[in-house]
Amino acid sequence: MIGIVGGYGAVGGAAARLLAGHGVRVGGRDLEAARRFVGEELGGRGEAWEVDAYDEAALARFCRGCTVVVNCAGPSYLLLDRVARAAFLAGADYVDAAGDGPAFARLASTGTAGATAVLSAGMLPGLTGLLPRHLARFAGAGPHRLDVYTGGLDRLTPAAAGDVLLSGKGGHGESLAAWRGGATVSRALSPAYGVELPYFHGPVTAYPFLGTEAARVAGELGLEEARWYNVITGDRVMAAMSAAVSAADLMRVAELELAGRTPYYVLLFQLSGPESTRTMALRADDSYELTAAVVAHATEAVLRGDVEAGLHYADGVLDPARVLAGLEPVAKVEISDDIPRIDLAAPAFEEGAL
Repeated sequence: MIGIVGGYGAVGGAAARLLAGHGVRVGGRDLEAARRFVGEELGGRGEAWEVDAYDEAALARFCRGCTVVVNCAGPSYLLLDRVARAAFLAGADYVDAAGDGPAFARLASTGTAGATAVLSAGMLPGLTGLLPRHLARFAGAGPHRLDVYTGGLDRLTPAAAGDVLLSGKGGHGESLAAWRGGATVSRALSPAYGVELPYFHGPVTAYPFLGTEAARVAGELGLEEARWYNVITGDRVMAAMSAAVSAADLMRVAELELAGRTPYYVLLFQLSGPESTRTMALRADDSYELTAAVVAHATEAVLRGDVEAGLHYADGVLDPARVLAGLEPVAKVEISDDIPRIDLAAPAFEEGAL
């Protein structure tokens, strides 16, 4: 039995459909919504449960009897290790579609009680750590620089909107920072407005943000430099984020930008060495289905016993080639050595400078 917290949401529902052959327990705050999902989307192949991730007793009941508990609820910056701890107490393994540095640190301090736990098993974080490792396998000798651009035009769920607004707080990363010479360098980059990027529908805004996953992967790969950018389509979304609106308001703005347009999401990676630049682009119509495909792959790997007991990030234990093969139904991947290196970096302004 695979228990999915947030099991009828955008990510959880897609994951449940992919994992239904194992037997799934679909949990969420709205029992009727869970029942409708199981009946209409899974053809009755599953259990519908009412569960609130902030209710320890309800979580304990939900996790009891599960082999693996999968967390697709959010926002991740609030949930942290709540669902994981309930899974371990029930004797279950754990997979989290999100769960970045702060959640990992909490679990590292308390342990997994002999269970297997895989965090950051989604698109971002997840693929954004896994695919640079895939590119690095083919890199030659010498110092390397990695440039990453992620974003597009997509709807926002309440959990996703909350995570967007709170990114950069609570140990999740740093805006305008870059990785250079083995360390995070603050205020190293500036936003780029109205730029054209390969595979994106421009013009777009590229906003530098070095997350904890980005810094960790850059360090583990021994990169000389790494620059991560969130790519934002539409001036209204950027303005809303700058104004620190509520998650509900940000969702409405994202819907306005999407009206009459085709949604898409792109993960663009460029790894540059002394003599060459290799580009990998992954494009999907739905970022939530893409995240769910990674979650399902990680869950299958845990069920097969491919991941040893203990606490792991998905990018450290999943095989990139196998993950990419599993993404074929929801994403298109291109690798090229012919695209020149993109360089958006202009020196960031120092405070007080003219």
